[in-house]
Amino acid sequence: MLIRALVILLLILNLGVALWGVLAVGPAPTAAPVDIPPGVERLQLVTELAEPSKPAPVREPTIPLDIVQCAAFGPYDTAEVASAVGKRVQLEGLVDGEATVAVLTTAVRAEPGRPPRSWRVLLPPLPSAAETDIVAKRIVAAGFKDYYVIRDGVDANAIALGLFRNEQAARARAETLRKAGFDAAVDPVGAGPEEYWLDVGADAAFIADAVRSQLGAARTQPIDCESLAPSAGPEAVVVGDNPAAR
Repeated sequence: MLIRALVILLLILNLGVALWGVLAVGPAPTAAPVDIPPGVERLQLVTELAEPSKPAPVREPTIPLDIVQCAAFGPYDTAEVASAVGKRVQLEGLVDGEATVAVLTTAVRAEPGRPPRSWRVLLPPLPSAAETDIVAKRIVAAGFKDYYVIRDGVDANAIALGLFRNEQAARARAETLRKAGFDAAVDPVGAGPEEYWLDVGADAAFIADAVRSQLGAARTQPIDCESLAPSAGPEAVVVGDNPAAR
């Protein structure tokens, strides 16, 4: 009987200890928040940082698959004239012999005109011939002997102070005159006006010289069709220097 009573007592004690352990376990204590001084950023784990967004890939301009041949026609006096020709050939196409070639896209491109032959140094026209003569005497008194008073034309009452083949020499001369108190300017001589070219992309091969007269162009040259990517429209005017279109 005594052994049986001890076994029952031990069972009761074990159950009591187990019950106490279950009831005593509570939520884990949390660390008290730490006050962060102003201006100090909170530390973040690497896993907390958001992955930086990747920039979208830049799409390269592509040539429409239907464009087979490209050519430049010109020069035209104004961008408006070249643009009007471009719109017309897009509607009518190009007639090469007995075949009609469809024009898929055009672009107007500005090109520098003929380079100047020389540069002149000039005092701009004065209100009257009398004032021009007074300034001319001042120029002589300042030690400048190379001058010429212009009496007629659009530059009447101006004073020419030298003609130079080199722009740098002309600007050096003008700077010397300005230091002496004369408002000299440098003007190019013989420069041609800006020219405009029409770049054409067609859906079939054509002979550029054979269709040139249809566009009223004096000259034509082949061009790289990359310049007629979809971003270029019939009204686009691109300023560049394409030696092929000269």
